[in-house]
Amino acid sequence: MLQAWITSSRGSLYFAAPVTAYNLETLRTHVRALRDQEAARTCLSLSLGAAEDEGATTRVAALVAALTLEGIHVRLAVDEAGASTSPTLRPRAGKSPHQRGRRRVGSDGVRSAAPAAG
Repeated sequence: MLQAWITSSRGSLYFAAPVTAYNLETLRTHVRALRDQEAARTCLSLSLGAAEDEGATTRVAALVAALTLEGIHVRLAVDEAGASTSPTLRPRAGKSPHQRGRRRVGSDGVRSAAPAAG
């Protein structure tokens, strides 16, 4: 099973489905629909269950590579116990994975990286 969280300035989407060619193409379509002109501001967090076969893993790796080449920020986790228990990819209330990593400007005008979540 594949779980995905897409976040961008245009909105966000949660997607969960078995790893099939059709579902991966549907996921790619959703990522592209939410991508804004600055692709780097779009984040795709994927969680892949460990029960997937090698073919499914290869298809997911190809999707990750293609989206990364387009400038999409992609995070991938393979969970040995099952994708639904992965705390690293579960969005926090009120903060998307993309927003947690944003750089912030302090009162002195200096940019600093936001603390890493997790």
